[in-house]
Amino acid sequence: MAATRSIESYVSDICKYIDELDYRNLSDVYETLHKMRASLKDKHYLNYWKVLQCIGEVAANKLIYMVVKSPQACCREHRVSHLLHVVGFFSECLTTVAFIKRINTYKIDLLPVIFSALEQREYPELVRKGFVVLYRMIIVGKSTLVAPYLKHGIIRHIFQQIKCRQGDFGIYCLEAVSYCAKILAALLQLGDKEARKSILKSNVINELNVYVVKLKKSKIDLEGVKDVLQFHDRVRILTSGFYSQLKPEEWIPKDKLMEELDQFLEVFIFCSSPACRKLETQNEKFLYCGQCKLSRYCSPHCQKQHWKQGHKVMCLRDHGPDL
Repeated sequence: MAATRSIESYVSDICKYIDELDYRNLSDVYETLHKMRASLKDKHYLNYWKVLQCIGEVAANKLIYMVVKSPQACCREHRVSHLLHVVGFFSECLTTVAFIKRINTYKIDLLPVIFSALEQREYPELVRKGFVVLYRMIIVGKSTLVAPYLKHGIIRHIFQQIKCRQGDFGIYCLEAVSYCAKILAALLQLGDKEARKSILKSNVINELNVYVVKLKKSKIDLEGVKDVLQFHDRVRILTSGFYSQLKPEEWIPKDKLMEELDQFLEVFIFCSSPACRKLETQNEKFLYCGQCKLSRYCSPHCQKQHWKQGHKVMCLRDHGPDL
């Protein structure tokens, strides 16, 4: 993103690319966001969060439409490469409970596309991003997503993903297996007896156990090892007699999402008024717009100012996209 451009101008262009299903420019946006996130300069990293927050506030419906329509929007030759950028970009934006809650409203339309990403095992990055999306969705959707996930064959996908990773302990492989363990733990904690029974009847937990045994023997020291072991332990607890220690009612979406994001990023939240962009702190929590529940403000003055400057038109208080 050019240094002279405003956040609002850049996000306006992103919205245009989404509306036009312009995958070439969306691919560039995805790469730019990656560079901003990885930047050692505070300005670029803070702008990364400002862009994501702004997209979540004004383009939630557009993102849903983009994902749902992506399989039909391009030729077969480019379908998978475009899907990679769509799912990758989509996963980057799943950073707030309010945004994911809106996304989950359209789970019936979204899940077939995300699960189609898991079928592309020759594209490991796409599969990995698909698992990221599914985990962040279930963090907020909780038990409402257990049955749809099982219906779409999540256990088969997790089993196949871990099996094909056996003996491979690279950074990206560890990340993929850690997300498999995360989703397994979520399904076990949030699912009913029938859901738990179907998981326990499968061979998926044994496959995870085998991977972890080999991982421990390798004595490899990489960042992703801790995540795999942590969530494997959680799966082990949930399948043992200590299940009562992790009850469904103890699953708090806001805390779980923060736990998820804190593994990779330091999270920042800003006042949604472009004239302010004040940084939220532990001692000063911002309030959401009462209608869209996506934009947030440090003061009533900023909310009124933003309403007059454009939020009145952009506020996503209405129904979602026409799919």
